[in-house]
Amino acid sequence: NLALEMALESRSARRTCAVLEEFLVAKVYPSPQLAQRLAKAGRHVVQIHLLVGRLLTMNREDKVGEARRTTALLQTHMDEREAELAAIGKTVRDPTPEQEARKQHFESLKKRGFFKRPWLPFGEYLASKQKGGETYARRHDKPRPNL
Repeated sequence: NLALEMALESRSARRTCAVLEEFLVAKVYPSPQLAQRLAKAGRHVVQIHLLVGRLLTMNREDKVGEARRTTALLQTHMDEREAELAAIGKTVRDPTPEQEARKQHFESLKKRGFFKRPWLPFGEYLASKQKGGETYARRHDKPRPNL
């Protein structure tokens, strides 16, 4: 990046092209700030445009290859897990012991009434259903976003 910066400061298209070709060989990409300066400095030089296009193509191919490798690695992990489960006689759809424990925990919380609405005496219940008052305001008066 320092070499590209010096080439841009020298305002020499030949030096800039040489540095960009070295970038291509080394598979190194310029920083966003240098790319912006390069776009401004080399907007009239066709060779710089072609080299930047090759850099972009190389970057795109690298990213696609990396994504494919990551996907293949994830797929092998998934296949490994399926093979391990098949050896036990289970499928991917069968819940793990952690999932079963979590389900039992939340079912016991539900039985104990943790997720029920709070019970109100009849007078407070009627007051909460009427329009106006603090309970109505608590339900309906919500801050609006500044658009």
